[in-house]
Amino acid sequence: MSLSQQLKQINEKSASVALDRKSRSKLHSKSLIFAPKVAATQDYDYLHSVGVDGLTELCTIDSRFLKFQQTLFADSTVNFDRNVQTKEIVDNLDASIAAFLNLVSPFYPLSPAVKAVEWLVRRFYINIHNSEALILTCLPHYQSQIFARVMNVIPKSSWPPIFNWLNGYRDMSKNPPSSSILKAFRNDYQLFKLYSEYITQQVSVETVYKEQLVFYLTNTIQLLASYSTDIEKLNEVYLPVILEVIGKFLLASNTSLDHDIKIAAYTLMSVVVSLVPLADDVHISLTRSILQVPGAFDPQLKRQTMIILAQTWQRYTGAKFDFEFFNTIPLDSLLKDNLLESLVHEGFDFNNFLLALISSTNDKRTLSLAKLFKIERANEAVATTFISRLIDAASFKPDTEARASIVAAFEAMLAGSRDTLVEYLGSKKEPMSLADLEMVLLTTLSSSDVDDSEINVAQSDEVQEANGSSNSEPVTLDGVKSHTKSFLFQCEDFNDLSRLLVSFLAPFESNSYANQIAKFCAAVFTGPNASITFTLRCSLTPIIPLKVRLACLICLKRKLKELAKSGDTKLHLILPILILGLYDDHQSIRAGFAESIHSLSTPSASKNASIFLEDEMYADVAASNKVLISPKDGDSLINLLTSTDSLLKETVLDKTRLVSVLFEVVFKAQQPSKKFGLVCQTFFIAQWSQLPFAAVFKSLIFKIMSGRNITAECPSRESFIKGDVAGLFSGYEAWMASAQESKLDFESDIVSPLVNLVGGQDELSTPNSSEIDEVGWLIKATDFTKCPVIQVAATKRVTQVFEFLKPEDKVRLYSKFIELQASDDELNFDAQEILQAMPLDFNSALTLLKNFQLVAQIPEQQIPKRRRRSSNSSKQTMAHEELVSIASVHLRKLTIVLDLLEYNLRKNLKEIKPELLSSFFGILTDLEYLGHDGDMPVLYTQEVLATCMLLAVKHIKAINENGSGRISIDSNSVRADLIVNTIRSSNSPQIQNRLLLVIAELASLAPEIILHSVMPIFTFMGAHTIRQDDEFSSFALQDTIAKVVPALAKSGASSFSNEIEFLLTSFVTAFQHIPRHRRVKLFSSLSKTLGAGNSIHTILFLSGVQYASLFGKGKHGDCLSLLEFTQGYMKQFQASEQLSAIHKFCTLWQLVPTKPLDPDSDEFRNLNSRPIFGASILSLNDTELVELKAGLITFIDSLLQTDEESVGYLQLRVNQLLLDSHSTDGEKTIIIDGCKNVASLLLGSLDNFGQVSKMTKVSDNLYQFLDDILSLLPLVYFLDSIIDVLKNPMGVDRVAINFARLAGNKIENELTASNLDEQIQFSLFEKLVPVLISGIKSNQDAEISQAYMDATAQAVAKLGNCTTCFNEAKNVSVLNECLSILTSESGLKSSKPECIISSMNCISSIINIMGVKAIGFFPKIFEPTVEIWKTTKTNEEDMQLVQTSVLLLFAQLVKKLPAFVTSKLDSIFTCTIGSLAVDATVRSSILSSIVEYVDTAYVLKALCNVWGEISKSDNAEVIGLYLGAMEKTIDQLEKKSAISQATLFIKWMIKAFEFRSSVSKSSQDFDTNTIHRLESSFHSCGLRYVMKLNDKTFRPLFAGLVRWAVNGEGSTSDTDEVSRYIAFFRFFNKVQEQLKSIITSYYSYLIDPVSSLLKRIDTMEDSINLKRMVFNSLTSSFKYDQDDFWSQPSRFESICGPLLQQIPTIENSIGKYLVKCVSAFVVNVSSEEHNEKLVHGLIHYISNEHSTTNSHTKTWTIRILKSVFQKMGDQWLSYLPTLIPYIAELLEDDDEDVELEVRKGLVKVLENVLGEPLDRYLN
Repeated sequence: MSLSQQLKQINEKSASVALDRKSRSKLHSKSLIFAPKVAATQDYDYLHSVGVDGLTELCTIDSRFLKFQQTLFADSTVNFDRNVQTKEIVDNLDASIAAFLNLVSPFYPLSPAVKAVEWLVRRFYINIHNSEALILTCLPHYQSQIFARVMNVIPKSSWPPIFNWLNGYRDMSKNPPSSSILKAFRNDYQLFKLYSEYITQQVSVETVYKEQLVFYLTNTIQLLASYSTDIEKLNEVYLPVILEVIGKFLLASNTSLDHDIKIAAYTLMSVVVSLVPLADDVHISLTRSILQVPGAFDPQLKRQTMIILAQTWQRYTGAKFDFEFFNTIPLDSLLKDNLLESLVHEGFDFNNFLLALISSTNDKRTLSLAKLFKIERANEAVATTFISRLIDAASFKPDTEARASIVAAFEAMLAGSRDTLVEYLGSKKEPMSLADLEMVLLTTLSSSDVDDSEINVAQSDEVQEANGSSNSEPVTLDGVKSHTKSFLFQCEDFNDLSRLLVSFLAPFESNSYANQIAKFCAAVFTGPNASITFTLRCSLTPIIPLKVRLACLICLKRKLKELAKSGDTKLHLILPILILGLYDDHQSIRAGFAESIHSLSTPSASKNASIFLEDEMYADVAASNKVLISPKDGDSLINLLTSTDSLLKETVLDKTRLVSVLFEVVFKAQQPSKKFGLVCQTFFIAQWSQLPFAAVFKSLIFKIMSGRNITAECPSRESFIKGDVAGLFSGYEAWMASAQESKLDFESDIVSPLVNLVGGQDELSTPNSSEIDEVGWLIKATDFTKCPVIQVAATKRVTQVFEFLKPEDKVRLYSKFIELQASDDELNFDAQEILQAMPLDFNSALTLLKNFQLVAQIPEQQIPKRRRRSSNSSKQTMAHEELVSIASVHLRKLTIVLDLLEYNLRKNLKEIKPELLSSFFGILTDLEYLGHDGDMPVLYTQEVLATCMLLAVKHIKAINENGSGRISIDSNSVRADLIVNTIRSSNSPQIQNRLLLVIAELASLAPEIILHSVMPIFTFMGAHTIRQDDEFSSFALQDTIAKVVPALAKSGASSFSNEIEFLLTSFVTAFQHIPRHRRVKLFSSLSKTLGAGNSIHTILFLSGVQYASLFGKGKHGDCLSLLEFTQGYMKQFQASEQLSAIHKFCTLWQLVPTKPLDPDSDEFRNLNSRPIFGASILSLNDTELVELKAGLITFIDSLLQTDEESVGYLQLRVNQLLLDSHSTDGEKTIIIDGCKNVASLLLGSLDNFGQVSKMTKVSDNLYQFLDDILSLLPLVYFLDSIIDVLKNPMGVDRVAINFARLAGNKIENELTASNLDEQIQFSLFEKLVPVLISGIKSNQDAEISQAYMDATAQAVAKLGNCTTCFNEAKNVSVLNECLSILTSESGLKSSKPECIISSMNCISSIINIMGVKAIGFFPKIFEPTVEIWKTTKTNEEDMQLVQTSVLLLFAQLVKKLPAFVTSKLDSIFTCTIGSLAVDATVRSSILSSIVEYVDTAYVLKALCNVWGEISKSDNAEVIGLYLGAMEKTIDQLEKKSAISQATLFIKWMIKAFEFRSSVSKSSQDFDTNTIHRLESSFHSCGLRYVMKLNDKTFRPLFAGLVRWAVNGEGSTSDTDEVSRYIAFFRFFNKVQEQLKSIITSYYSYLIDPVSSLLKRIDTMEDSINLKRMVFNSLTSSFKYDQDDFWSQPSRFESICGPLLQQIPTIENSIGKYLVKCVSAFVVNVSSEEHNEKLVHGLIHYISNEHSTTNSHTKTWTIRILKSVFQKMGDQWLSYLPTLIPYIAELLEDDDEDVELEVRKGLVKVLENVLGEPLDRYLN
């Protein structure tokens, strides 16, 4: 083991060992749950309880966790320390932890799992010792919060290197994205391998889970896809790992996830085989693995197994292998459930797999799958190989079943792509045609459509021997002999002989087939009859290859021609059979039969000639039943067909022409006799119907006859109905067998043509003694479950002949199909589709409905009740199981009938009569009984019935409207009460809605019937329908109202308005239950239906009542919801409609009483009769009525109110209409009149309520409402409407006050320069302002005057800002007049504070406009204002408002009259700063304005003047504002003005410096911090001022300050010396820091005073503070001395001694300042002479020779020397020898502190300077 590995191992073992408290705390603070600070304080007992709680919950989820209760979570683990355990114990611990983490992995997102893992982290430090396992188990949860926590608890030192790619996310505490996971897997093979091994281990121990599988699959699939362009690396690196994982997944036996694991394996395998071209041995290995999977072919997995097998063999092209492993595939199971067929149908490619499967074995079961091969999808190599394998299989004489499978495969390929198959057959080494393929298969391919050009059959009589073929050996005919005389009928040996014939012909070339057939017939048959009938039947048998059929036809023609030439035989009996050949599908066959018919004609025949086949054909027919034609007629018939070439040629070209040739030409021929055609028809039909021909003949007969029956009347079909049709039920199996033997399609060739003979374009026969019941046969056929083919064909035939049936037969069929659909039996056809295909007429519909109606008599109409109750007796009766079963079947049939009726009503039911509606109502009654008494599921049936009723009513309405007739509806046909009862009793919204639509349609059709039930309908809609949240309910509701209400209005009922109110009351009452998003649409459509004038005000009133009630209950959320709805609702209407509704609302509001009414009064009776009032309002007491009236006004007013940033919708509409130039005068008049009507009504109400004290709330709301109503109008219209009220205010006129305020607000908010036109200006200046001035002058009432003044101020301000009208003299005179009034007893001199405040506000607005033009009023304004301000100190009421108004007025005077206020600045400052009731920010802004607008020299002077009064204030804010103003003034002051005012300012500064002293002697209560802040402001002002002065100006001023500090010269108070010095040095130190070296020379004024001060400072009070300031002052002066000011000997001597003399008395708290000062002094005066003095001066205080020396002086002197040597360095080394003895002495000082100070301080500094130890100098 290397050293690094050993160190790593040691580090891992000791990673959780903490040797100190800090490390332990850090280690213990790592937690998945708790914050580090919390975790660090937790003990193991608590953590163990947390972990056990989590484990307990996990055990309830998975019992496998139980085993850890005694190990990892045992009580003993609380004291377990892994750091002291043996290696074996630690290994066992790690194994247990790994097992637990594997098991808990799927539960990481759950809280119990986190708690359990928390214990492992905190006690066993798995975040350190098992970090890799912890990350591995948590990795599938990389997107969850737990993963980030897991990363966070793992220390960097213990972080697994393989997961270093997560470090960035760990540091940021973020979850990694999926792209990072994929990138890590792709770039780090070891990581992928590690996780692959981990997941296979999870599978083996059965702890894998779905999320983990999905995680691995997702990343592995993406990994494979990313290497699709680098297959080589994929094969070398990743593929072996993935294949190993697939193998282990396939063999997994995890009981819970077995299926998912195998699906995962299949998925991986699918991706691998699609991306990577695997070697053949790998394909085989994978296949073996799949087939060895336990349960691979279980029902839940075999689908996926077959898919992956197909994908695995996708690249197979036909190579030879040992395929024995395919034997394990359960073919029988696959064939039984048609799995492969369904997969192929879904689009899966199984071609290559099928090729491999067929290549593996010739098992007939395998061959049965060959039909699934899709040749159109296969590549050429695969398709060619597959075809070759099938042909090879067919060549080895397979049994019948195997051959059939091969044929089916080729037929499937033909159906898929005929051209492709032909192409591949032609590309074989031995090319083949389809005809050759048929010979190999010994059958005809049904989809081959072999072209005649492919057939090469010799037409001559020459015998051609074949050269033989390599495909098969010649067939010998030895011993083969047939004794059958005729093959026209069904016989046993035909099929064997036909197969023998095909085999016999196989070795020969096709051009010799005819001759070989002749030889075959000669060898096998005993006479010409057998030979001719055999070849005739072979010619028409589809299973025989076409080449053979054509050859048989040639042979037949030769034989017939020989017989015809002999003249001994009449051949006319065979003519009906030969004619059948003209209906064959192949044109070549039809041509051959045409030639055969031509060969029948003979020039002459002997009279004794026999009739060919008469005995064979009619042997079993009684003589009386024989229908033959004479030989003469036979010759005529042959002549008729052959004499005209066009007849037979037509049929050759188009087989369908045969029907018309027979029935239109032959059967209607009148030559040689008139009845010749009828004779021929009788002959043909008799032979075809009487004789038991073989299936190939019968099939053609049925097709010919059905073809005629479908297109025209065919009475001759009756012969077949009595025979073949009637015997179909008993003989269908024989027919089916015959069809299969001949390769006929049983359905299309036998059943369908035969069934099509039933019925026709004539009426079907009805049952009697001599005829067959054709309808009955069809009914029986539809129910013939033994043969589904017959069922399906019969149902199709029913739809074809239905229109020709009698009414009673139609009902029979309807009933049958209804019964079939209602039955539980599985049908082979869609009975409902058949029913819909049979058009339903009115009579049939009525009959069906009556057949299914239970109640014969509909109950009589009664008053509608809430719900019909079920009787117990009825329920008990219906409880019998038999009755329930009968009722269920009945209900099912009834539903089918109604569905059928609905379909026909929507499609084609033309005739409608009231009787149908009557039946509907009868059934409605039935359903009510069945639903309530029988508890049957009638909802769907009721819904369909309602739909039928609706459609029927619509049909009747359409008929009445079209004028095609008039259908009257009476109460016998329509029962509204039944509809209402059903609506009420039903729990289905769909049924309710549909019946409401029925009501809606009936309302216009029969209003007199419906309107009797309108109230219950409205009640129901309000209680139920309106609450539904679906489109259909909404539509039904609106449609019902839209149709019922007009009918109600049209009826002229006197109660119309009450019914409308009842409807609206029902709806609004249910408002809270109506879905929020449907409310506006519902009520707006309702109002438009009812008419805006009839409904809006009612809805508003009812909503207002709800609002008042909710508001009173404190349900403000519901109130807000109601307001939002009403606002949205009102937006749906025009402005005029809204105003009209508001007026009507107010009318209703007036009807609400203010006190309870007498129940016997007319008013009570009238209101009680109206639904919108009723008992809910009339039962309220006095207080509740008042609250209701107030709430109603609040509600309606809330609809008009808007916030400051938006305009109300109604106001916007009103303004748009009034201001639009396109609006007509009539429209404008309506709007204005609407507002006036509401205003007039409100004014009238105010007269009634204004004097009643308890109605104060109502009157206040009315005033606000009146304001908002008038606010709707644009400004011009508004002003015109209020002028009259403002002119004549009476007493305390609330209306005038509100109007004045409203006018001011509208002017303020709406008037701008852009919209101010001449009309508005005229209204304001010529109408409004004079009226307001007049009102102010009248001095009637304080509140009125205040409102008028405010409005005047707003009007003047807006006009002044927006126009220049006040430049005109006449307008200025108006303002002068106004000022005169405002400065009189009506304004400033008034005794009423509100008038004073408003007058000052108005004066401010006017001064703002007039400016200097108002100078004449300045004295009248200023002096009274100051007096008013002074009164606020004695009158605290209204103090804030008055003081604010005064200050605002002063601000306006300062801005507009700055030159005239200079003499009044003292008063302005006093008032401004002293207005304590006004916010400081306001006062500060006003002071700023004064500084900005007034000459600063005057401002400074005024500020200095008022200091005396300001400084006496005990409010620090006042002094702060003053000093702020002073600072702003100094900043604005020009230097020239500063110099001129310097003396004044210095005097102010001296007074300011004395502020601290004066405060201490006065009653002002300022804390130390406040005084410091104020002094800081003093100094700031002084510094700002000094910065504006030059040296010439400042020096004498500074000297004056020094004299004040030293002698108290210029002092205004008895300030003591110390306070003066402190104040001076505080300021001077700041000046020094600011001016630095510039002011160093100023110290010449201070040297003597400072020297003297230092000598006596210890005797002064507060000496410490003063010392510190003096030291700081000297330090700054020494530091900034650039001109050797202090090096001058006299100055040096003056300061050196006093400064050093401070060492013995220096206080420890300020010693550092002395050290700093002395060292700065040494640095500044550094010269040999001065240094020598300083050195000896310092030695004085460290030498033991002097009595004044003590430990204190030594310590501070040592510190001074230390500082000096630090700053001077080498410059003072020359004095080291002088100091060494004293240093040595100090090192041995008795005081340890002194020794320590020297050793650790001075000596260290000296050694640093020397660069060597000091010991050698000391020795």
